[in-house]
Amino acid sequence: MSQGGSSPQESSILVVDDNPLITNVISGLLGSENYNVVCCKNGEEALTELESGNDFDLIICDVMMPKLDGYGFHSRVRERSDYHHVPFIFLTALDADGERQRGKETGVDDYVVKPFNPKELLATIKGKIDRSRQYLQASEEQSEKYRKKVIHTLSHEFRTPLVAINTGTELLLEQKDALDPKKAESLLTAIQRGGMRLEKLVNDFMLMQQIEAGVAERLFRERSKAVDVAEVVSEVVEKRREEFEANGFEIQYSCHVKDARAKLYVPHIQDLLLRFLDNAKKFSKEDKVIEVVVSLADHEIYIEVRDRGIGIDLKRVRHAMDAFGQVDRDMLEQQGGGLGLALAEKYAAIHGGRLDISNREEGGAIISLVLPVIEPHD
Repeated sequence: MSQGGSSPQESSILVVDDNPLITNVISGLLGSENYNVVCCKNGEEALTELESGNDFDLIICDVMMPKLDGYGFHSRVRERSDYHHVPFIFLTALDADGERQRGKETGVDDYVVKPFNPKELLATIKGKIDRSRQYLQASEEQSEKYRKKVIHTLSHEFRTPLVAINTGTELLLEQKDALDPKKAESLLTAIQRGGMRLEKLVNDFMLMQQIEAGVAERLFRERSKAVDVAEVVSEVVEKRREEFEANGFEIQYSCHVKDARAKLYVPHIQDLLLRFLDNAKKFSKEDKVIEVVVSLADHEIYIEVRDRGIGIDLKRVRHAMDAFGQVDRDMLEQQGGGLGLALAEKYAAIHGGRLDISNREEGGAIISLVLPVIEPHD
């Protein structure tokens, strides 16, 4: 399908109508403007034309036709991912308000009533094709940008731990008899860190693929249940408290609600909160106090993780929440694939909630999981 420019010579249009007089008129009109035109008598014939491999830049279709009518054909076309961007215009004699409303409710791009004004139809066709091409170009540019980001991230994230693993292993093998025990221990620790870093990266990729495939949403539908949110948060905090304290961090936990319940698939929420804590730890270099606060407002429960680190540029936080996006990655020497906040945001959405991110007046950042509450109690 042509993607550059908007000249009629490069545009192919599929016309579907069981009235040969109409198809002849439209074919002649479009042909005079140098559009390539293919005509079909009904939806079934038009589907065969699409399945033959011919590409079209726009479809004009009658509503009332034998075998497969316009509504049925439109529905089948929209099931094809390669035709999501192709404009679809109903051209019909059905002018009743109910028919117009039904046509627009299908999501069709335009609804033109016979008899039509030739100049207006041509202008509509040109505008729809131009807009479609702009959308397709923007989509391709975004895909290319995303592809480059993935390649850049993976090339760095895979190479760095692999270098540590390979180098450390090589030294251990070459100098296994003469190597100082402390040096050997240091190399083994570096190898272990590299392996754990790779494992986390692979796990995050697998989780993202599960979310995109609908697995996470299905798990929520089938296994979620009403639970006391404060209990879930408290368990996560206690699970990490000893580890954080061993690294010089203090976790302060406070809960201002009692028996506030939400419908949760607990493993996903636990994973999300652990990511919040790890993120707070990553950005807290000097003041190593992390606060976890649970509160209730307007039938929503807020789970806040507050750090006293460098804060975050709120104008760029959207980038950090995109897959493979990290704010000031190079300057802060961050590790990871940049999937953490993206995964957290998707988990929140599956639970009917959202993420809020803000900066503290006294310095540091606050990241909050906001969830709808079932049976809230003060």
